[in-house]
Amino acid sequence: MILGWGPGMRPEPWVADGELLVKPIPKRVADNIVRNGHYSRSVVWSSSLHFGVFWTGAAGKPIGALQFGPGMNPASGARIVSGTERNGWLELNRTWLADEKPPNCASRAIAFSLRLVHQARPAVRWVQSFADSRCGKMGAVYQAASFLFCGSHDSTFFLLDGEWFHKSLVGRAEFDSRGWWSGPKAARLREGFSRATPHTFTQYRYIKFLDPRARKRLLLPVLPFPKPERSALPVAELPA
Repeated sequence: MILGWGPGMRPEPWVADGELLVKPIPKRVADNIVRNGHYSRSVVWSSSLHFGVFWTGAAGKPIGALQFGPGMNPASGARIVSGTERNGWLELNRTWLADEKPPNCASRAIAFSLRLVHQARPAVRWVQSFADSRCGKMGAVYQAASFLFCGSHDSTFFLLDGEWFHKSLVGRAEFDSRGWWSGPKAARLREGFSRATPHTFTQYRYIKFLDPRARKRLLLPVLPFPKPERSALPVAELPA
């Protein structure tokens, strides 16, 4: 694996292994890749780190994208890993890769992107992501990438015009007390809520530590990886 700097007026970080290369790409490019390929057909508008995945067998065209951003409630990180500051963690909001790709592409792309996250945001100690039963998955890619499984919970989503919306967007004010806009997705749900239909899905929580020392401060139990054959999965509640 090579961690390097690409050409250009400004340094451009990248990680490659001779077959796969992951590097930063503009938000608009990542958004387009994700909207066209991801099962949700949507992006998280607050995502702030965007990486393209390139394969030597694809003539230089990106075969996927990964997007990282703040959690839904950045202040809640301290309830997951004690002592976590708002800028000390991120969520892997979206991952999409084309069907035609090299072996183990997803886990390699995630590993490469995490090295770039560490470079770009040295304060980030850990990353969280969720696997959704909406797409019939339990997080096999996170298991392959050595994430820790920290339980599951049921959550309500609303389907509106082919797009999924998390229940947290329901009733969200257009502007919060700081004057921050709630974003375009919340606005779309507010407009069409009378036509939205609720659905309950299981979300599987996975955590990856970029700083091994922070692992000692994890407040959630680390559980065996969920597998499709298991009839019942543990539900982990956040500590009070």
